[in-house]
Amino acid sequence: MKNVSTELKVGIFAIIVIVVLSYMTFKVGGMPMIWEKGYRLYSVFDDVSGLDEQSRIKIAGVEAGLLEKITLENGKAKLTLLIQPDIKVYKNAVVSLRMSGLLGDRYLALSPGTSDQPLLKDGDTITETFPAADIDVLANRLTSAADQVAGLTKNVNSIFGETEKQSIRDAIQNLRVVTMNLKEISAENRVPLRNVIAQLEKFSEALGDKGPGVIDDISNVARNLNEKGPEFIDNLNKAARDLKEVIEENRFAFKESMVNIQSVSKSADNIAHKIEQGEGTLGKLMTDDTLYRSLSNVSGKVEKSFDFSSRLRTYLDFHTEYNAGESEWKGYFDLTLRPRDDKYYIIGIVTDPLGSARTTETTINGVTEIKEEVEDRIEFTAQFAKRFDALALRIGLMENTFGLGADYFLNNENGRVKFDVWDFSADEAGADKAHARIGLDYRLFKFFFVSGGVDNLLNSNRRGVYLGGGLKFEDEDFKYLMGSAPNISIK
Repeated sequence: MKNVSTELKVGIFAIIVIVVLSYMTFKVGGMPMIWEKGYRLYSVFDDVSGLDEQSRIKIAGVEAGLLEKITLENGKAKLTLLIQPDIKVYKNAVVSLRMSGLLGDRYLALSPGTSDQPLLKDGDTITETFPAADIDVLANRLTSAADQVAGLTKNVNSIFGETEKQSIRDAIQNLRVVTMNLKEISAENRVPLRNVIAQLEKFSEALGDKGPGVIDDISNVARNLNEKGPEFIDNLNKAARDLKEVIEENRFAFKESMVNIQSVSKSADNIAHKIEQGEGTLGKLMTDDTLYRSLSNVSGKVEKSFDFSSRLRTYLDFHTEYNAGESEWKGYFDLTLRPRDDKYYIIGIVTDPLGSARTTETTINGVTEIKEEVEDRIEFTAQFAKRFDALALRIGLMENTFGLGADYFLNNENGRVKFDVWDFSADEAGADKAHARIGLDYRLFKFFFVSGGVDNLLNSNRRGVYLGGGLKFEDEDFKYLMGSAPNISIK
């Protein structure tokens, strides 16, 4: 192992890392291998936001297939479902969008239906679908509603002026006086009222003891009237006298209560008239639409803030390449920030085993010796890219020097033909011209891609074919992996 170079060790380590990460991507992410079989069914949704290809399909929480493809058809999302061959799905099956994990990852829940319905075959369509609730829209609406309630509360606190407050105090005081008068009447006439109630209870009991037949009831009523008529008349006379006494004793209290009620009604009518005329804070609020415009402006600003944060997309790319012409390995780590579909930024780190060449001159006894030393170093990349449909142009820092680049995307962005040129001053080791390369990147699976091409086109002594591969993730992919990864404990 002592004769093995550092570069070969780094290359072997990079290959091991790629193999391990690829295995974890398939194992943890739940993605299928190429050779997995099954039959295909289709379903149509109005909106599948947050759902990605290769997402899982579950029946009763158990994986039963995967989402093979998402296409746009007549303005709706058409899903191709790859179902495991041993799973039976019937005509009344139902497909619905569900969320799993704390980060809101989406998957498809499949209810296979009942066996009394026809069995679906390869190529059939599941017609019953249920979309998932949009948490982001619901959260935005709740936030907007909370802001509106806060603003409304603030305005309500400032509605009543001193005049309105005094009118309400007077109304409450008048009601208090009426209540006290009624309480005094009840206390002073408790005994007469009790007698009246007792007589009414006796009368109700007499009516409740009547027979089931209509004729018997009439006969009993007539008989009771004949038997108890005088007593009943006496009781009514007594009740009338008691009521007359109550009215006689409390006529002044009743009169005062009526006056207080009229005063309260007059105050309420005065307040309503002022509000209708637009006077006071409450009246201005009812006739002026300033509050509505303020709430609309606040809602628009909040909506713009959420819209910007939802547009920013982040990609993470790390891969390695082997150059047959130089017999060297080269590693790359790139971070791509994409605020819009037609513009993005690339920040990266490159491990270059050759690096640039440093020339030193040494003169001994009149003899000048020129020596070239090659630096093995880490280089940096910072580029700005502008997208024009399938073509993207790049400019900026490439491996510590100024450079230019172009990308052409094909096959729904699964493939990319790229051309780069940098180091126009030929500072690299063994180079007398600028560094130019052309190659192709192609994504085999959701996260894994391979690359190949010709490097150092202008320098024949360093020209060679390169091959490599790596992994590329988006921020949404990290959310999926973190939400799906099992808990691992080390003891």
